[in-house]
Order: sequence, then structure tokens, then C-alpha cells
Amino acid sequence: LDACQRRVSFPLRFHWRLSSFPPGKMVIAEHMDFLTDKAVAVSTIPFLLLMVPQIITNFQEPDKAGTLKWAGIASGGIGNLLLASFFMSANEKKQALIQAIGAFTNTVVVVQVFMCKDEYGNRSVPTVPFFIILIVMIIGLILPGLRAVTDRSKRLFEGWLKLTTVVGMSALCFSLATQCVDTFSVKEGALTIQSISAGVGLLVGVVLLVTGKGGGTVGGSLATALFMFLPVPQLIGNLVDPTEALDGFNVVFIYLNTLGNGLGMSRAIYTRNYVWMAGAVWGCYVGGVLLSITCVIGNRQLAKRKMSPAQEIMLLIFQGLFILYTLAVLYFDRQAKYWEAHSNASFEMDDDNIVVEMDGNAINEAHLMENGDILTVQAQPSEE
Repeated sequence: LDACQRRVSFPLRFHWRLSSFPPGKMVIAEHMDFLTDKAVAVSTIPFLLLMVPQIITNFQEPDKAGTLKWAGIASGGIGNLLLASFFMSANEKKQALIQAIGAFTNTVVVVQVFMCKDEYGNRSVPTVPFFIILIVMIIGLILPGLRAVTDRSKRLFEGWLKLTTVVGMSALCFSLATQCVDTFSVKEGALTIQSISAGVGLLVGVVLLVTGKGGGTVGGSLATALFMFLPVPQLIGNLVDPTEALDGFNVVFIYLNTLGNGLGMSRAIYTRNYVWMAGAVWGCYVGGVLLSITCVIGNRQLAKRKMSPAQEIMLLIFQGLFILYTLAVLYFDRQAKYWEAHSNASFEMDDDNIVVEMDGNAINEAHLMENGDILTVQAQPSEE
């Protein structure tokens, strides 16, 4: 088959340009599967570039890097890390690579923030949490990478996959505690609160693992929660303290984050992977649409605005177009599922006869007409 056109409505019409039409059974392929798979591959580009503008900004203005909400960036990085393991276990290698890239670039930003010191000589990221995050990142990037290239590391990777429950629960509790400390400007005992919270999360993770309730799916869910936490500190900061929050923030992050998650969202919706879908939708609409709105609101509160009116309008138009894109994805996904459910057609052909089947039922009537090299089949579904 060189080309195939089809309609979902009844009566169905199938058109083939025949360079050769060998005998045998032929099944119609679903285009949505192909398109969403390619969308995930293309999403590697925006995810690869996601943190690049922020990294460049931090190199150009290193003093402002210390104002970034490092807890959200670190949480997003660990979320990416655990999702890389989750997708690797599901054999979604493209998405695993994307998540690994996200984990690495987030770690680079955390390192940049760690290098900054305040006027009293204190680092912007506490030393002990920083090195724990760094060690977890290194181990979590190496093991899925080894699993991708060799089966010899399968048992080691499976062990790491179980530990993602412990790592994810501890990191999530630490991130929530850090956000509370930052929001309420707690200075004394902040590290103690964070450490206790991380310890409680570690204990809960161990209990889940021992009772057999941990593993890849739970780790994937926790990873999604961590990934979902990524835009929250910036979003809150835009409303509570826009002067500091927007000072070192690069708005290009929003465009790339929305594009990357939006492309992956199409595949998550089509495959009905609800862990992936939750993270992608949250990344698009909280880390994209809602974050854009808070940036515009915060920008208008500044005496010296970071974005011009034209940049604000462009950002809002982009998010409006993205909402239309989401509606289009939902529409075409519904059409694809309808096709799979009602229009699974196959054909058997010999020298003189053609038999058309749909969902296992023979079709009552078929008309064959030859017109040059075009064969047209018009068929009505059976009454059954």
C-alpha cells in the first residue's frame, strides 16, 4: 500500500493506489499512534532547551540566581529523575530520555543557585540537602542509562525502581516543608524542619516498600507529584513578592515548558497513561497557562516592569492558542478511539474474490470497481 485514505463515518470508503496488492490479510494502521509517538520525539527539543535560557541568565547575572526558588527546581528535577525510571520500566525510552534531560538541566540550575551567597556569606541552598540531592541525581541518572543499553543491569535497575518510592516520598515531604519555610519566612530552625519532614517521608516510604505497596507505579506517582511541585513556588512568588520572584526569572521557560508538556500530553491521552497525563496536564496548565497569568499580574505590580505590554499580550495569546490545541487533541483522540472500536477492518483477497471484515463480522455488501490503478471498496456494515 503506497497511500491510504479513510473516513470514520458509514458507509466506509477505502482508497488504495496499487503498485502491488498481494494476497493476504491486511489491517488498517492507526495514524494517531504514529503522530503522538512522533510528538513525544519532537518534545525532546523544547525539553532540552527548557532550562537553557535560565542557565544562561544565571551565568550572565549570577547575583540574581540566588533569588530563584531552588526548592521547586530541585523537586522538579527529582520528579524528572524518578519519571525517567518509571518510563524506562514501561519501555517508553523517548520519554525516559526527555525526563533524564530535565533532571540534568534542573540539577545544573540548582548548582548555580548553590554557588550564590547572601550578604552574610550564607549559601542560597543549604549544604547538606544540596549534596544529598546531587548524589541521588547521579545515581538516578546512571542506573536507567545502564538499563537502556544493557540487560545485565536489569536486576540492579529493578532494585532502584523499588527505592524510588522511598526517594520520592522523602523528597516530596522535604519540598513541602521548604515551601512552608519560604512562604512564612521562617529563619530559625528552618533546616531542622526540613530534615524532620524528609525523615518522616523516608520512614513512610520504607513502610510502603516493606509492606509491598511500593514500586515503580507508586514511585511514578510520587515523581509526578514532585514534578507538579516545580512551578508552585514561582507561581506563589509572582503573587506574594513579584519584585523578587520575577527578578531572575526567564519567561522563555513558560513557552518551552508548555510546548514540551503539550506534545507529550497528546501521547499520554492517547495511551491512557494516567500518571503521565496528570504530570503533563499540570505542567501545561499550572506551569504554563496559570504561571503566565501570575507573571502578567505580578509584572503589573512592579514599578519597573520586566515585560513590556507587547510581551504580555504575546504570552497570553500563546496560552490561548495552546488551549485550542488541547481541544483539538481531545477531539482527534476521540475520533481515533471511535475508529479503533468500530472500524477495525481487515481484507482477505485471492484472484477472484475479496472478503471484507469489520470487528470480526463479515460485511453484507461490497462493490468492487477498477479505475486504472485505483481500487475502490464501498461497504455497508451488517445488520448484526
